[in-house]
Amino acid sequence: MLDRLSLDVAALHATDSALHLGGLVTLEGEPPSRGRLLEHLRARIARIPELAHRLAGRTGRPHWEPDARFDPDRHLYELPGSTDPATVLAELLRQPLPRDRPLWGLWLVHRVGGGYGLCYRAHHAFQDGAAAVATLERLLGPEEAPHPRALSFRPPRPVAWAAVLPELRPPRRVTWWPALDTPPSQAYATTVADVDTARLHALGRLTGATVPQLCLALTTEALRAWHPDVWKPGRPGHGHELRTNLAIGVRDPDDLLPLLGNRVAVAGIGLPCGDPDPRRRLDRVGRALDYTRLARLADAHRVILRRLPYRVGRLALTRSIDARYTPVGVADLRIRRPLGFDGVPASGVYALPVMVPGQPLFVAWVTHRRRLHVTFTTDTALAAADRLPEAWHAALAELERRAEEGEFARGAAVAGARHVLRGELTCGGRPAGGRGPRPPSPGRRPRSAPRPSAGPW
Repeated sequence: MLDRLSLDVAALHATDSALHLGGLVTLEGEPPSRGRLLEHLRARIARIPELAHRLAGRTGRPHWEPDARFDPDRHLYELPGSTDPATVLAELLRQPLPRDRPLWGLWLVHRVGGGYGLCYRAHHAFQDGAAAVATLERLLGPEEAPHPRALSFRPPRPVAWAAVLPELRPPRRVTWWPALDTPPSQAYATTVADVDTARLHALGRLTGATVPQLCLALTTEALRAWHPDVWKPGRPGHGHELRTNLAIGVRDPDDLLPLLGNRVAVAGIGLPCGDPDPRRRLDRVGRALDYTRLARLADAHRVILRRLPYRVGRLALTRSIDARYTPVGVADLRIRRPLGFDGVPASGVYALPVMVPGQPLFVAWVTHRRRLHVTFTTDTALAAADRLPEAWHAALAELERRAEEGEFARGAAVAGARHVLRGELTCGGRPAGGRGPRPPSPGRRPRSAPRPSAGPW
C-alpha cells in the first residue's frame, strides 16, 4: 500500500521529478569517462537485483516486476554541473525518471565545485530512504560484499496500544508560521552547511545529547532565527511548535527484496520553536527522539498498514504530510561505509530529500566519515531562505557557548544518572559524546537494537 500511496502523492506534483530522493557524492579530480562509469555500474548492479524491477500493473493496483529490457546504460545520465554545489543540487532536483524503466538513475555531474559528482536518485515508491542509502553504499562503497544493513527498526513486538494511541491523533493546523503565508511555487532551491562531527561529539559530552538530537535542536534554533519576531511573547508563535515528520522503518526483517519499495511510516516530532527556554527546547527535542517511543510507533504502524483500507490510509497520509499541519520535513542519514570512486574518497555526501506538494522546507543531514553535511531544500517563493545555513552555524556556536558555560551541565548529569539506572544507550547508535563515558539525553535505545531506518529522503 505504501508504494501506491507514494505514487498517488507524486501525481499531485506538476513535474515528473515528484517524490524523488537520493544523494550527491562529491569527489576531487577529473570526472571518469561514461564508459568507465558504466563498466563500474554493471559490475555493482549484479549484486543489487532490486534495481532491475520496474513499475507494472494498473493505476490502482501497481506492483514491481523484473524488467525484461533492463540495461544499466539506460539509467546513466550526465549533467555539466557548476562550481556552486547548491546550484548542482537544485538542477538535480528537476531531473525526471522515465516510467518505462526501473525508477532510478545515476547522474555523472562533470563539475561540482573544483571536482565532480555522482548522484543516485530513485522514486520514493521504488525505494525509501534506508534502501536508497544502502544502494548508494553498494554502488560506491568498498568492493567487498557489504554486511547486511538493518532496514527494519527491530523485529516486530506486541503493540502497546495504550501508549501509542495518543500519538495517532491528527496534528493541529499551523496558523502562526509566516512561511505558510506565501503561496508555494513548487519549485525548489537548496543551500548547504557542513560541520566536523568532532564539534558535535564535544557538544554531546557537555549536553548529553546525541548527534540526531543536536541536529533537531539546531534546526529548531535556525527556524527561530529565520522568523524571530513570531516566537516572542505576545506573538502568534509563542509557546507553539512546528511539527515535522521523521521516517521510521516498518520493513519485514525477512523481506526477500529489501531494497525495493517504500516501507516507512512517520513519527511526528514537535520542534519547540515557541519555547523561550533553550534548555527546555533541547530537552523536548531529546524526549521526542526517544528510541522506545519510535520503536513502539514502528510496531503499531506495521499492524495498521497490514489492516488499513486503502482509502483510509490515503486520508491519513494526506493529513500527515499536509503542509498546513506538518510544514517541515527532516531526515537523519548515516553513511556507514566510506564512499568513493576509482580509489578517490568522497569529499562530501549531500541528501536530495523528498518534497511533498506545498511543503516549504526540508532539512536533511548526512553523516559520512567525520563530516556532517546538511541540505536545506526550500520552496523558491520563500524570502531569506538562503540564510538558513548561516543561522544553523550560528545556533551551533551559541549552543557551544552555553554548554561551555555549564548551562546544560545539570541536564547532562541527570541524563547520565538515568543511563546508569536503566542501562541503556542513546537513540541513533553512537552518542554525540563519542568514546568514553556516555551521558545520554532522554532518547535511548538498548545496545542490541538496530539503528532506526533513515529519514524520508
